[in-house]
Amino acid sequence: MVIGVLKKGLTTALPVIILFFIVFITLSLFSTTDSHPVNYDNILYYRLQKNVTGAFAITLINILCFGIGAVLISVYTIRQEVVEKSNYIPSFLYVFFGAITLNHSLLHPSMVANVFILLSLISVTDTYREEHVLSKIFNGALYTSIATFFYVNYAFFVLFYFIALLILRAFNWREWFVTILGLLAPVFVYFCIGYLINIPFTDFPGYILNLFTNFQKPLLSEYFYPLFIGLLILLLLGAGKHFTKGLGGKIKTQKNLGLMYWLLLLSIVNFFSKNNNSYFPLIASVIPISVLLSDYFYNIKQLKIANTLLFLLLASGALLFLMNLALI
Repeated sequence: MVIGVLKKGLTTALPVIILFFIVFITLSLFSTTDSHPVNYDNILYYRLQKNVTGAFAITLINILCFGIGAVLISVYTIRQEVVEKSNYIPSFLYVFFGAITLNHSLLHPSMVANVFILLSLISVTDTYREEHVLSKIFNGALYTSIATFFYVNYAFFVLFYFIALLILRAFNWREWFVTILGLLAPVFVYFCIGYLINIPFTDFPGYILNLFTNFQKPLLSEYFYPLFIGLLILLLLGAGKHFTKGLGGKIKTQKNLGLMYWLLLLSIVNFFSKNNNSYFPLIASVIPISVLLSDYFYNIKQLKIANTLLFLLLASGALLFLMNLALI
């Protein structure tokens, strides 16, 4: 049973995660869906997509970002005691949700940006109850800003970074000043390079303004709705468990799970932002979803129930695989 294996530590869980990783990658190679991104307001992503056009190169970069994200989410959840040390369900769920977007014709900006969001999350949560953390705070803000250059919709997560500082640390003007410097550093570098090589470097503020002034209903496939409804039900069950029993016995765990709900809330806002199509909204929220659902699955005492719920989740996601393979 998958849940039971993923609850027994790295040595037991790793073969299962790798197996599913290989299966999902193999399936993506046979995808017949020809995807094209609608949102071109992503500075670095646009450059990457323009220069990486071959199916092999696209697949390789997707796989690298996919795999690095799965590793980083485990590093975050285990190091920060968000979940139990033997719980590797977050990596499995990240692999599953990420695999839905794998396509040899499209580099996913959110998949690339998620790597930087996870690096930012690790950096800022490492500051909890620590001294001399200005470098970590700067790095975390820097990663968040870089993620926005790959996927402009992640500008919503700039607010999340300030929320994380408020939750994890007492207010310190130097730390907030360093945060602002970290957020502005990539913008300053981009403006300087843009000025020197004569590219429209002033477009970036316009993209940000356009993001916050244009909200719309996302364009989603009908095959996405079973997975969406399943996720909504499971998240509500998990929230009910946290509401009635608390976020955990440790203060550190409580703060980090609280951060995941804030990240999920901002992901919901992003769900209605401009030019969200295909599965981009799902991948933008895959980090909090993976963490929150893993905590819920881990704490279900009866493995049969946990595995049944996981099976239903996998089955709803399988519809998207079948659609990508042109089998339905």
